[in-house]
Amino acid sequence: MDIFYLKKSEFLKAINRESLEYFSDNRNYASDDKYIEHLLGLFLTKYIAKHFYNIYDLEIERKNDKPFFKEGKVCFSISHSKDVVLVAFNNKNIGVDVEYISERKNFKAIMERFGEKVENPTCEEFYRFWTLYEAEVKLNEDIKSLFVVKLEKDYMLSCVSADVLVSDFCVKKLICDSDVVDLVKEFECPKNCKLITSVE
Repeated sequence: MDIFYLKKSEFLKAINRESLEYFSDNRNYASDDKYIEHLLGLFLTKYIAKHFYNIYDLEIERKNDKPFFKEGKVCFSISHSKDVVLVAFNNKNIGVDVEYISERKNFKAIMERFGEKVENPTCEEFYRFWTLYEAEVKLNEDIKSLFVVKLEKDYMLSCVSADVLVSDFCVKKLICDSDVVDLVKEFECPKNCKLITSVE
């Protein structure tokens, strides 16, 4: 298992936005913000698949509303929340969810709706529960292994698999070293994007 993410606000400042459109799969979104998140998720997934996993057939198809590479070498799952766009890869089916941690929710009422009895759930308890729930929905199988961690101090991240997660449990962030990066050129020949290990 490997997890990669980018910060939307930082990444959009560093890229040529028009070059991001190259990664469109022609899906429609009600808001421009959701559309940009979708494009960033597609770019991140394909960029990592090509340059980290050496996958060159990057065509994505959907089975049971879950995205897969047609080539099928690795499985992936995408999630985004507020300023984070994230993708997890695994050699077996995987589900991932990331959520911005907000104090403004009635945690107890939401958890009770899902059959969880916690007297006074903390913010972290709620987001651990919620991200695991969402990741399991994406997995669409029984969980055999899981990984939960706080990310960037303000996000909770959960990753689940129907098999063993073999990993060093390292989360990596994709950053751009330059301004106005053309993502099409960068995708073909990386010069300005690099991965750094996320420090909690």
